[in-house]
Amino acid sequence: MRRVLVVEDEALILLTVIDALEDAGFEVIEASTADDAVEIINEHTIHFLFTDIQMPGELSGVDLAHVVAERFPEAGIIVASGRLTPGDVNLPADAQFFSKPYDFATVVDRLKEFRR
Repeated sequence: MRRVLVVEDEALILLTVIDALEDAGFEVIEASTADDAVEIINEHTIHFLFTDIQMPGELSGVDLAHVVAERFPEAGIIVASGRLTPGDVNLPADAQFFSKPYDFATVVDRLKEFRR
């Protein structure tokens, strides 16, 4: 089973994304900050990252995306923001940006495309 690390500090969005991904057959690990997520990737292999950009803590979702891209070069990465635009951030080469609000089915579909 392919593992997705979902990093989101808004509980309702986090739970909705987790439900959508689990229903689609993904194994999901969750974190509410990028700092917590770094600890998780030190203990688990992940195949995909779905992260918000702006969260509490020292690291942003963009920082986390770069850590994941370096540690797991084959991982599919999606970053999301309701305030920033793709031009505002420096993402890893293959990472994708989603603006909030996004359609959860589109997130699932994109992660499934990464699997191919």
